[in-house]
Amino acid sequence: MPPAVPPAVPPAGPPPAGAPAGDVRAGLLRRRLAAGQAGPAEAVVLMDALARETAALLGRYDRDTLTTWRELAWYRDEAGDPAGALQLLAQLTPDLVQALGPGDPDTLQARYELAVLVGTTGNAPAAVQQLSSLLPELAAVLGPYDQRVLKAQHDLALQIADTGDVAGALACLQHLVPLVQQVLGEGHPLLDEARLDLGRYSELWGTSPAGRGAGLGWPEVVALVHRFQVWDFATDKEADACLKYLERRTGRRDLMDRIFLAPECLTAEQVAAAAFGRAGWAGPGL
Repeated sequence: MPPAVPPAVPPAGPPPAGAPAGDVRAGLLRRRLAAGQAGPAEAVVLMDALARETAALLGRYDRDTLTTWRELAWYRDEAGDPAGALQLLAQLTPDLVQALGPGDPDTLQARYELAVLVGTTGNAPAAVQQLSSLLPELAAVLGPYDQRVLKAQHDLALQIADTGDVAGALACLQHLVPLVQQVLGEGHPLLDEARLDLGRYSELWGTSPAGRGAGLGWPEVVALVHRFQVWDFATDKEADACLKYLERRTGRRDLMDRIFLAPECLTAEQVAAAAFGRAGWAGPGL
C-alpha cells in the first residue's frame, strides 16, 4: 500500500546550469508512461521516485516535473489515499501558478482535481465554491463545450448534491444532460454517467415532500429509462420502486415490458420515445 503521507515537493533551488539533453527528458517521459501501466499502488511507488528524479534533473518548476507530481497525486487517489492526494496537490498548485500561470491548462487541471478532492475528502461546500469559481476560467481557456468543462459541470452537480441540495443538483443536471447529448453524442461515457445521476436525483427529489409537485421533463424520463437499460439498482425492490415512480409521474402503465422488450440496439431516448409516444409527450408538469 502507498504511504499515508505524500512526499513533499522538493524545496526551491537554482535551476540546472544547462538545458537537459533531449534524450534525458524523453527517457523520463517513457518511464512516466510505463509507470501508468502498473496498478495504482505500484504506480505510486514508481511515480514518487520518478518525480524526485525529474525535479533533480529538470528543476522544480519545469512543466514535466510539475506534471509528474500532479500525476502522482492522481495515482494516490486511485490507490485509496485521497487525503494524501489532496495534500500533495495543495502543495503543488502554488508552484504551478508561479511557474505556468493561473490560466495555463496544466494549472487549471490541477486546480480542478484539487477541488474534486476537497469534496471527496468531505468538504462538499468548499468543493462547490472552488468548482463554481473555476468553471468560468476553464470555459474561457478550453471553450464552453470542451469535454473537460462539461465533466467539471457534472462534478459540480455531484458536489452540490453532497451538500444536501438535491434540487440544486437536479437543476444543474437538467441543463447539462441535453448539452452533453448534443455535444458528445449518444454512447459517450459522460452522457451515461450524467443520465444515471439525473435519474437518481429526479426520483429522490420527486419522492421527497418538497419535490412531489415538481414536473417531470423529457430528459428525466429518458434518464430513468436509461437506469433500467443498464440496471442501475442494487435490488429488485429498488427497481420496482423506480418503476412505480415513473409510471405514477407519467400516467403510463406496463412500462417494464415496453422497456425490456425493446431491441438492445436502441438508445435510451429511442426506447423512451417508443414507450411513451414522444410525439404525444406533454412535457413538464405530468
